[in-house]
Amino acid sequence: MAKQLVDLLKGEFDPTDYQDEYRRRVKEFVEKKAKGRAPTLRLVKNKRQPASLDKVLSKSIESLKKGKRAA
Repeated sequence: MAKQLVDLLKGEFDPTDYQDEYRRRVKEFVEKKAKGRAPTLRLVKNKRQPASLDKVLSKSIESLKKGKRAA
C-alpha cells in the first residue's frame, strides 16, 4: 500500500501548494505581543483514537484516486 501511495503522489513539486502554518502563527503571536496585547495560545486536543497504519494508507489512496489531497 505504501508503494501504491507513493506512486499516486509522484509528480512535479510546487512549493506554492503549501503554506507554512507554523511560521504564520509564530509571526502573529510575536506581533500581538509587540503591540502589548496578550496573545492567546490555541491548544489542539485530539480525542480520537490513533488509526492503524493500514487504515490511514487505505484512506489516503482512496482520496488520491478520487482526485483529493491525501488524508
